[in-house]
Amino acid sequence: MPETVAPGVYVEDAPAGAHVIAGVPTSTAAFVGATEAGPVAAPLIVHSFAEFEAQFGALAVEMPLGYAVQQYFVNGGRDALIARIVPSGPTLTDADLSSPALEAQKRGLWLLDHAEHFNTLCIPPLSRTTDVGRTTWDAAVAYAARRRAMVIVDPPAAWTAAPTMSEVTALLGRSPNAALYYPRLEAADPLRGNQVASFAPCGAVAGIYARTDASRGVWKAPAGAQANVLGVQGLSAALSDAQLSALNAMGVNGLRVLSGAVVLWGARTLAGDDVADPFKFVPLRRLWANFEPNGPSLWERIGTSVADFLLGLFRQGALQGDKPQAAFFVRCDASTMTQQDIDRGIINLVVGFAPLRPAEFVIIGIGSFATDQPCASFVSRHYRIRAARYALRVMWDGEAIAGVRRVRGLGQLTELVSVRDGGDPNASRVVVGPTKFEPVTIARGITCDDAFEKWAQAMRQGAGGAPRKDVRIELHDGERRLTVAWVLKRALPVKFEAPDLNAASNDVAIEELTLAYEGLELDHDPPC
Repeated sequence: MPETVAPGVYVEDAPAGAHVIAGVPTSTAAFVGATEAGPVAAPLIVHSFAEFEAQFGALAVEMPLGYAVQQYFVNGGRDALIARIVPSGPTLTDADLSSPALEAQKRGLWLLDHAEHFNTLCIPPLSRTTDVGRTTWDAAVAYAARRRAMVIVDPPAAWTAAPTMSEVTALLGRSPNAALYYPRLEAADPLRGNQVASFAPCGAVAGIYARTDASRGVWKAPAGAQANVLGVQGLSAALSDAQLSALNAMGVNGLRVLSGAVVLWGARTLAGDDVADPFKFVPLRRLWANFEPNGPSLWERIGTSVADFLLGLFRQGALQGDKPQAAFFVRCDASTMTQQDIDRGIINLVVGFAPLRPAEFVIIGIGSFATDQPCASFVSRHYRIRAARYALRVMWDGEAIAGVRRVRGLGQLTELVSVRDGGDPNASRVVVGPTKFEPVTIARGITCDDAFEKWAQAMRQGAGGAPRKDVRIELHDGERRLTVAWVLKRALPVKFEAPDLNAASNDVAIEELTLAYEGLELDHDPPC
């Protein structure tokens, strides 16, 4: 618990079920390549292969992207983000996708900059006879790392046998944001009389990712007997157990036939075979990638949300100060977190607000913690600023009135009267005149207690004479000790105001009772 050395509010908020870092959808696959038709200015998301055909045209023999999208939806895909690239020549080339000049123009691979989010990235072969080259794979992996996505890498058609490590490293570099699958799939080609043809596996694998996410969760490995490939007839190469083990050690995910079905038999990234690296596994990398990064963008959004909320309270009169800067502050930036905090997934949000006086702030530190971070350690980062914090208690008829938040107008006004002695205009003196007591308004959040309404109703009915009461107002400090008390003598309710009714508002419903009274007594020596 926070150390409390003076009256104030010290909050350590570490709820087990609430997280500032929010999860995002996991089942959106981006496809980059050539299509028969469709928009070129920005990617377009489709939710079925029929919708793809309506937007981008039917299957085309020399445009493998259509086949990949078809296999994606057959295998359980849900949302496909299509980035259509128009070839500069007869067929698509690596330069059309990954030329460095395209990045600034947001073309080619960087057309995906127009998309808010995707999880997996598929770049099918450039044509039926041309594979994606090293420059494009390297650019795609670097881009996916920046977008927190996973690239599904297709094996070259030339790999008719299990690849060696040198062949894998020649295809692309090591990265936890890439997963390579081997071998290719064999399926019927409807554009060639349903003859069996070889297809890159990226679309089918992305569909199995989405299917596994929906049925078991993104943290489950998309591999094993349940990760069966639908809509195919076989594989371009058969792998033995020894070959599958060797591929697994290289970070290459094998496909095999199991009980007559083609299944994914590996869930490794190309991070390498370092035992200590958790990102060598596809589900762990995808799970982490689908949490929003702990960085300035997230900090700014959290800070802005809290500041907007406090600004709304300030405009409603809930905070003191003549301008927002004097009423509250919000900090969520590098000054509230160390690099170790950031690396461990901790976000520290520091909020100060002035509930009583502009110069005194209540500080609340809110932390979002990693699972291995003890909540108590957040105390060591506590911010202390002395804050005045009191509680009100209002009583009449021997009962405490629930929910009182504010009492205003408490005071008296004594008139000074100038009187003249005799006829001498210079012979005047000031004497004390009558004392008037200002009406007092008691405000509270609306509750089931009907004390306000009952007294106001008795005033309207006037039964048995005026319903006068002595009203006691007590002020308690942060340790619940009585500090001072006033008594309104023979008070009467002169105004009852019900709360404003607005179903569209998030405001607290406040009711008010205004009292006139005949005398004001101060308890000079309250018990402590």
